[in-house]
Amino acid sequence: MVFYRTMLTPQTTLSYSDRSMPGCTLHVGSSHGSGQGQRDDPHLSSFLLFARLVMVVFFALLTNIFGVLGEGLSIAQPVTSGTEHAKSSGGTPRPTLEHAKNLIETHQEAAAIATLKRFLATSPKQEDVDDAYLLLAAALIGKKEHEEALTYLHQLLGEFPASDLAGRARLMIGAAQLALGKSDAALSALTEAKSSVEDPETKRQALRMIADLHAQKGDMPRAIQAWIEEMSLAPAEQRRESRERIKDLIFEKMDKKALTRLRETYPAEFPGDLALIRLIEMQNVQGEEDLAERNIRVFLARFPSHDYVPVATDMLRAFEHKLQASQHVIAAVLPLSGKLQAFGIEALNGIHIAIDKARDHLGMNAIGLQVIDSETDKMALRLELGDLLNERHPVAVIGPLLSRDLPLVAGLADQTTTPFVTPSANMSDVRHLGGYLFSTAMTQPLQARRLADYAIGQASYRRFCILYPDTPYGHELATLFSNEVKQRGGELIAVESYKETDTDFTQPIRRLKEADLRKYGQTETVKTTKNGKNIVRIVYTPGFDAVFLPGDFNQVAMIAPQLAFYDVKVPLLGTNTWNAPNLTKHVDRSIDGSTFVDAFFLDSPDQNIREFVDRYRRKYQTDPSPFAAQAYDATRIVIEAIRKGAGTGRAVHDQLMEAQEFPTLTGPASFGAGGALNRRLYVIHIKNGRLVQLN
Repeated sequence: MVFYRTMLTPQTTLSYSDRSMPGCTLHVGSSHGSGQGQRDDPHLSSFLLFARLVMVVFFALLTNIFGVLGEGLSIAQPVTSGTEHAKSSGGTPRPTLEHAKNLIETHQEAAAIATLKRFLATSPKQEDVDDAYLLLAAALIGKKEHEEALTYLHQLLGEFPASDLAGRARLMIGAAQLALGKSDAALSALTEAKSSVEDPETKRQALRMIADLHAQKGDMPRAIQAWIEEMSLAPAEQRRESRERIKDLIFEKMDKKALTRLRETYPAEFPGDLALIRLIEMQNVQGEEDLAERNIRVFLARFPSHDYVPVATDMLRAFEHKLQASQHVIAAVLPLSGKLQAFGIEALNGIHIAIDKARDHLGMNAIGLQVIDSETDKMALRLELGDLLNERHPVAVIGPLLSRDLPLVAGLADQTTTPFVTPSANMSDVRHLGGYLFSTAMTQPLQARRLADYAIGQASYRRFCILYPDTPYGHELATLFSNEVKQRGGELIAVESYKETDTDFTQPIRRLKEADLRKYGQTETVKTTKNGKNIVRIVYTPGFDAVFLPGDFNQVAMIAPQLAFYDVKVPLLGTNTWNAPNLTKHVDRSIDGSTFVDAFFLDSPDQNIREFVDRYRRKYQTDPSPFAAQAYDATRIVIEAIRKGAGTGRAVHDQLMEAQEFPTLTGPASFGAGGALNRRLYVIHIKNGRLVQLN
């Protein structure tokens, strides 16, 4: 039996070919047809009639589960040749089972259940027991007693693992589990049904239900994968429905992130073509012509004979004409594929927000954007970037993201006098690579300086300990913060490290305490009584004011409670690596009173941040990341230079070198001698489990 939804016609036929009667098929019309059962053979066996019952039961189940009320359900089972599966001599009907079937068909499930249980209690022929189990399960399902139905289905599989009903039993288990709301158990049963049978029709049935289940869960890529596998098993004339189903999922249910993954999973075959088409349409509607243009070029290269080629070609010409009509062109070099794709897309989103805002004031043709994917062969990237710089003459390039890619572009930047502004390469001195390189990323020296300003200048802390991860990042921040503290007259009590993979920080914490006890730390003996027993405890009071923890959120979540356990109850200081969405949810109150710095704070009350976040949420239905914010700042700075009259790359470069108050999300900023942006950082305090901006 094969259960599936059809989307093509309102009139659908349920068909079932009995395993014991070759060439015999039962057709049950849908509500749109006559509703009368038609027998192709007058000698219909009990199990052929039972199939009609099961179809009706499962149509109700699937209608309820997948929400397809009013749609048809088609069921088919391939005809078995010969008489190898006949249950009795000559394949004749069995009166008791036939009677039970008739009871079920006339909605007398209780009588059918009693009949079948008596039948099983009278020691029937072994060859009839699995059929009785399946009928009994169907009767129980008819009474919505799914748990007991599952008992008999599992009994069938346990006693008759080689039965040719096993595959159908597993399918019934899957549907019954769905009726009970147990989608994971249903998926497991359906997956086993698909894998355990050779019959392609049974596999198709399981795959269709698996696909619908994944779709119901919102996992469209897996749903599509199941439909594609189902389609590979179907005869050519039956594949249209599966293709239409995949198309509907792509065009109605998938977002751009999922479509991009699908595009790369099927780069030159169906449904990769549909994923590209949908991406192009979505990006065009949302004003992301640069991304639409790139995807059109990808589409034309991968599908040169596709029906969509004329439409794609016309759209590409329109984009090129619009870019040529732009008064100024900004380019972007970002990872739009590969492992860093998510970060590249976030940065590009920030660029789009900045350009959208500029067009509101300067006009739609003021700024054009051309994008290059940096995740390609380095030689190919250099050639593509060189062509863009020489043909389009952009006034600036936003990117690349990584410090390792800066040497690749530095020479081109100098040769073509085009400034490159990286939004995230946090080198403190990018200018040593080339005179046309700039950075809006937050650097480690800037974080250490701002944190020391707050700790000593505002919080009046004087003595510090440092507990840092034994990584290049940890070493650098520990050294930078130490220097900043000393320059401001502060004192370091102890500096300890830990391995990045550590989960127990007992030893470095004890060493911090020992160093402190040799200087300012104190202990006292405290006597208490509990449950009639005298308890003596030595209590440690730190002689320092704060601990600097330049680790990431996961490390801090483990370290903070352990510090508190050893009576190191002082405020903690951190960097932007603390700023994770679940920081205050995954650690206990031991982190309360602690502080970290960052260049972007999503919940900031500042008007610039609020406007940016609101625009971003409206356009992308999600929150912006620091990558988006820093790319937004990089683009706004370039646009500000254009607004002040810079019309070439050299002129933009000169303004970036000279101007002192470029607009950024955190306020006016300027570039230092090393090319890094000297920006205001937020000081973020943790109070009562909430993040609060202090400045």
